[in-house]
Amino acid sequence: MSTSRNTAKAVSTTATAVFINSLRDGAYRQAGATQTIESVAQYCIESVAGFPETISTEAKDELYGGYRMKFNELKPAKSYAVVNGNYVILETLGDQDVSKVEQITIGVEFAYSYTNQEFGKLKDENPQLHSLIKIVRETCSTYCSNRLGDLKRAAKRLLNNGKDRERTANKTFGDYVNEWLKDTAPTRLKNAIARGNNPQGDMERFNNAVIAFKVKWNG
Repeated sequence: MSTSRNTAKAVSTTATAVFINSLRDGAYRQAGATQTIESVAQYCIESVAGFPETISTEAKDELYGGYRMKFNELKPAKSYAVVNGNYVILETLGDQDVSKVEQITIGVEFAYSYTNQEFGKLKDENPQLHSLIKIVRETCSTYCSNRLGDLKRAAKRLLNNGKDRERTANKTFGDYVNEWLKDTAPTRLKNAIARGNNPQGDMERFNNAVIAFKVKWNG
C-alpha cells in the first residue's frame, strides 16, 4: 500500500516550479486547474460561434495572445551579446565587460515582432538570428496549439455532458449557414484583408455572393 509523505516537493518541467506538499495538495491544485479550463471553455462556447468545432481567426488570435503571455512567463526571454557576428548568451560571459558589446534580448515579443515575410528574409540576411527566433516561434506555436487543443477537448466534454445540449440540438443546418455567412466568414475575410492576403474588393465580391446564395437558398 502506497502512502504519501508531507514533504514539499518542487515539480517543474518549465522555468516556473510548482510546490506540491502532498498527494492531497496536488489533487486540490489539479481540480482547481480543471475548473478553470472548464470555465474558459464554457465562456468560449457562449462567445465564439461554432466553438469548439470552428473558431474565427479573430477569436483564435485573442486566445493565442493569452497563451503567448503565459509562454513568456514559462520561457523568459534570453539576452545575447553579439560577438564577432556570433550570438552568445550574455550570462555565459561571466565578469567580462560587455558594456560596449551589442546586446539583444530574444523572447516571445521580439520573435513575433517580425512579420512572416520579414522572418523569411532573415534566413539569408542573418542566419544565426533567424535560427534563434525560429526556436522561440516554433516552441511557442506548439505550446499555443496544445493549449487550444486542451480548451477544445474541455468544451466537447461539457457539450457531451449535456450543457448547451438544447442549444446544439435546436440549431439546424440553415442556422449554421446563416451564422457562418453573418459572422465567421466576414470576420475571417476582414482579417485576411487587414493582413494584406486579400484585396479590399473581395469584401464587396463576398457580399454580392452572399446575396446570390440567399436568393437560391431561400428560393
